[in-house]
Amino acid sequence: MAKTAQQRGRSNRRNGHSFENQCAKDLFQELGIQFSRNLDQVRSKHQGDLLSSDPAFPFLIECKRRKSGNRIPAGAWNQAVAAAQAVGDAGTFPCVLYRYTYQPTYAVVPYAAISEAETGVRTDNTFDVADITFDAFCKLSREIMSWRAAC
Repeated sequence: MAKTAQQRGRSNRRNGHSFENQCAKDLFQELGIQFSRNLDQVRSKHQGDLLSSDPAFPFLIECKRRKSGNRIPAGAWNQAVAAAQAVGDAGTFPCVLYRYTYQPTYAVVPYAAISEAETGVRTDNTFDVADITFDAFCKLSREIMSWRAAC
């Protein structure tokens, strides 16, 4: 028997919540920083999916879990950029963590984040993006936080 639209919607929300919790757990294991789901995201526009317990964490994270596809889900980057701009903190980069069924988790980050991780100098280029592995994202986060702590 086919699922109704209501059942599919409920299932998709459940999968999304599950992926957000898994990302929070994986980020804690890699970075040692607690993350929690942002429950206000449902009621308000332009908010990230995960909240960091460390104010120095340089990314606003959107999580996207899909059954199938090829690279970043449509509209996800624009949603992350809008949320990062709404935060109003110039030190926050947009980021999309995404995963397709039976695939590893990837992150989409702006080149500006990679530039800051390598040189310690921030640029405003959020238009050019890089698709990197989850492990590379964690390394990138550590490098940016290290540069900022040294300043």
